[in-house]
Amino acid sequence: MRSKHINIKNSFLAFSTAVAVLSACNKAPEEIGDIPTPIIPAGSSLADVLRTTADDTLFYKIVVRGGMQNLINDKSKTFTVFSPNNAAVRQFVSGASGGLIPPSGAPEATYVGFINSNLPVASANSIANYHIVTQNVPVASFKSTFSNYPYPTNLNPSPASSPFLRLDAYLSRRANGAWLNNIPVIAPDRTAANGSIHSIAAVSVPPSTLIWDRINTDTDLTFMKAAVQRADSGAAAGASLQYLLGTQSIAPGLNLTVFAPTDNAMRNLLIGAITQALIAQGVPPANAQTAATGLVTAYGTTILTNPSSIPVYGPALASVLTATTVKGIVVYHIVFGTRAFTPNIPTTATNIPTMLNQGIPVHPGIAIAATFAPGLPVVGAATVKGLANASASNVIINPLPAGSSDQHYVNGVMHKIDQVLLPQ
Repeated sequence: MRSKHINIKNSFLAFSTAVAVLSACNKAPEEIGDIPTPIIPAGSSLADVLRTTADDTLFYKIVVRGGMQNLINDKSKTFTVFSPNNAAVRQFVSGASGGLIPPSGAPEATYVGFINSNLPVASANSIANYHIVTQNVPVASFKSTFSNYPYPTNLNPSPASSPFLRLDAYLSRRANGAWLNNIPVIAPDRTAANGSIHSIAAVSVPPSTLIWDRINTDTDLTFMKAAVQRADSGAAAGASLQYLLGTQSIAPGLNLTVFAPTDNAMRNLLIGAITQALIAQGVPPANAQTAATGLVTAYGTTILTNPSSIPVYGPALASVLTATTVKGIVVYHIVFGTRAFTPNIPTTATNIPTMLNQGIPVHPGIAIAATFAPGLPVVGAATVKGLANASASNVIINPLPAGSSDQHYVNGVMHKIDQVLLPQ
């Protein structure tokens, strides 16, 4: 009887609910008031300001070439435009022309002619969109503490994958300036009816390759490549470091900073580690260092990728350079969730976590510090120190394309360093 009573009760509740829903559906719709007409702000649009400002004319040509002038002319929307000044665009044109056009001194028509005739429309569109942030962001809103804050640009690198995908711009501010990524803002907060314009000192070319693309092909990062491969021994494909560093489908959503030791830095580490391993095997110290140097010279990256294959010393090397040990060192060089450009690095040594902290939360991480060039909004020197390092590693400062610092990729930023970071 109790079961029957419960079923009857439940049926009644379901019926009552259905009646309530049907009754609600039969009610007359509530009246909606008139939608107010948007108020279009007075004054010049962002496009008009660029077009009529003497030092923005070349970037405006890129905007027009890319078909983006109507977007930033729309005063019903708000944007922030980072406008490379004419000197910056001339430098860009010189590079894009392969040096056929000088970075300065040619008639203005020469630079305009290259933009209108030789710069592909798709490239101009990508560049223009990457300089447009989809909200009004005055410099006072830039983050003033480590590291920076990502703001979506208008550039969708893969509309076929998602119409909502956007590359980010990384904005930061310190006492001595403000930056888009690592590019100084040289004339901030120029206002227009529909947003702000910040003049910048260089064209910010959107990244199109991955961090692994650089590690995989750089002849000075062959040991770093081998270390990643050794660290991935036995790892599932989707859980490997190479997947993290080199997979296009997840790249736009990642923010990585990689401090990549040069080959010379890795060789020095290996010689020291092998020397200690040989001493532990009973080899006299002087002989051990000579043997270690000879092994690194003769076998190179094979010592990392397949240490057990080294004649005589293979078992000793394999016991020291295990996949777990190598992985611990590699992840200590990767900051996850942050793109730290050199201008974002604090001027006093500050500890930040690395991927090693995902397994060892209490580890103090790495200590980073930067020194700005006197009177300039650019970093002249930067260091990174591991917990067990006697001295700090130097970031090799050279931010030019294919350089060694502030190398920007779809999934993060990379800096070369001259010493391997040791976590313990």
